[in-house]
Amino acid sequence: MIKKINNVLTEDFLIDMYFTCLNNKYILANISGCMTEEHLPDRDFMLLHRQLVTYYKKYHEVPSSSILKQSLSSSTSAMKLLQRIYGSGSILDTKQMLEQIEIYIKSVRYQKSYNKAGELFNSRGYGAAFKHLQEYVEWASKFSLQESEFVDVVNTFGSRYEANKNAYNEKDNREKPVGRFYIDELDAKNEGRDLRGQLTCFLASTGVGKSHAARWIGKNACQIDGLNVLHFQLEGSKEEVVNAYSASLVACNTYLYEIGKLQDDDLEKYKKQLNEVAGKLFVKSYPKFNANVSTIDIKNGIQDFKKTYGISPDVIIIDSMDLLIDASGRKYSENGERHKRIAVANDLKDLAADENVWVVTTYQSTIESRDWINDENNVLNEYNSAEAKGLARPLTHLITLNQSDNESRENMMRLFVAKSRFFKKGEPFVIATDYQHEIFYDKARTMNININKTGR
Repeated sequence: MIKKINNVLTEDFLIDMYFTCLNNKYILANISGCMTEEHLPDRDFMLLHRQLVTYYKKYHEVPSSSILKQSLSSSTSAMKLLQRIYGSGSILDTKQMLEQIEIYIKSVRYQKSYNKAGELFNSRGYGAAFKHLQEYVEWASKFSLQESEFVDVVNTFGSRYEANKNAYNEKDNREKPVGRFYIDELDAKNEGRDLRGQLTCFLASTGVGKSHAARWIGKNACQIDGLNVLHFQLEGSKEEVVNAYSASLVACNTYLYEIGKLQDDDLEKYKKQLNEVAGKLFVKSYPKFNANVSTIDIKNGIQDFKKTYGISPDVIIIDSMDLLIDASGRKYSENGERHKRIAVANDLKDLAADENVWVVTTYQSTIESRDWINDENNVLNEYNSAEAKGLARPLTHLITLNQSDNESRENMMRLFVAKSRFFKKGEPFVIATDYQHEIFYDKARTMNININKTGR
């Protein structure tokens, strides 16, 4: 059928379309509502479509890879089709894909209406045939998978409220919430706001611990909230990052883990602890100081991850943003470095929104004066990045790590919210750290420090 009608749904398009459905509930919802098996070229696509639609209408979510494979297990050819989709499918642009599907569905409906009008003309005359074609024209004028360019705010108030309510409830059921920094003061400020689609950057001088801060979020997102975390490491060795995460997950001594000197009893205990972890934590590392890693590589890495494991990440960690280049491929002069860094930040903000993930990244400050840093009245802000406010503009949060030599000896630092789109900056606040056990935020010691400060 597809080849007989003004076909836009080639087999390659269908493979990409269904791969997009497996990664985007909005697209699956549209496909479930408007496409039927008559629009598809063979039994394998029909069976796949039937299983996807049935599952979506029952659970209002995208089926996992394992559930979909189980539902298709009775058909070897359908299983092969699914493997092709996971192996070679690509995420399609939502607007363009819906436009192509809309054209195709209208073409199918037109051909059916045209044939039916011919039958009606022969049996009941011109009037009946004309009325039937007129019904098609009216339907086609109203049928659209695209959002209207103009929104009537007043008259759609009630319907949009219901749509927002349904979308929020469906999202809450489908996606695990991403709303914590795992640092009490920041979590209190955030008040549980959804961090998906947001870009957070930790800014610090060399050696203070911005990588520790990023890994702290990655570790806890996986371990505490069962989220899927994908960490991109642009500096240092892969072993260093993986060992740090491993020690952090069980709060063991990093050095003892690295040299294989943990006690046997402790090792067994740690393994049992990790059996309870519901989330996933993956690391992709690049050669040290690789100057050729771009935001396109990050985006492609996410797609490769989805294809390989059949799951989508909830949190993306990038350490560090100042080692990335932007997606334009443009070569910048030395004077254009500022524009490159701003372009990278804009790319990452777009990526967070496109992939519906929280992107957490790090950046090195330009202040390295020990006298300035050792004055504990000073804190880093957006002017201490190489690009000043230009870099901070795309960020949802810019959080700075401030540590004097005295604080370093006491394993303490001051955190300062230099920028936040959703809550007030407030005053700097003190936290305690325990890097020996890969703990960025030592909650018990932090509470004791603050109690001693307030005298309570």
